[in-house]
Amino acid sequence: MPWEHVLAAVAAHTDAAWVLLYVKRWLAAPLQLPDGTIIERHRDTPQKSPVSPVLANLFLHCAVDVWLTREHPGVVFERYPDDALVHCATHAQAQGFLAGIEQRLRELGIAVHPTKTRIVYCKDGKRRGRFPVVSFTFLGFMFCPRPLRNRRGEPLLAFLSAISPQALTKIGRTVRRWPPHRRIYPPSRSWPARSTRS
Repeated sequence: MPWEHVLAAVAAHTDAAWVLLYVKRWLAAPLQLPDGTIIERHRDTPQKSPVSPVLANLFLHCAVDVWLTREHPGVVFERYPDDALVHCATHAQAQGFLAGIEQRLRELGIAVHPTKTRIVYCKDGKRRGRFPVVSFTFLGFMFCPRPLRNRRGEPLLAFLSAISPQALTKIGRTVRRWPPHRRIYPPSRSWPARSTRS
């Protein structure tokens, strides 16, 4: 993120001179590696710093959210830090919007992610068209066509969300690292019998 845009976003939310001063100093502070090497920085924010998400969120709010509300008032969107989801009614509208957001970000000196940014067709029982991409992952949930049954027991296809395979794998690895006394065994598994002495 170019620093001038970050500082402009901060200035749009506060008139306290000391806040802008500390943000400028923090952005320009050099990075020291474990071996003692000093790296000067000229753009972006330090990774894994507690202030970085706040500044990124302020910048993207001013750069994307406000712009979307002004230029595309009929478009519904969700954004969580740097991940965004935009709902369009037609493929042509989605293409036009994607070109517009790419141009907007180019003007600000940043770009969309080349592999994560794509148009997804929300295929279900009513939308039966053919499209190469019919699923996406957002905030740990995978959205895709899923078979289910209605109240009468009839099969149908719906575009629904469920935990993503990546999130499920991450949770499984975390649980496997737990010590045995913190694990909860399923009801079908019987606990070891205790021996009692009379």
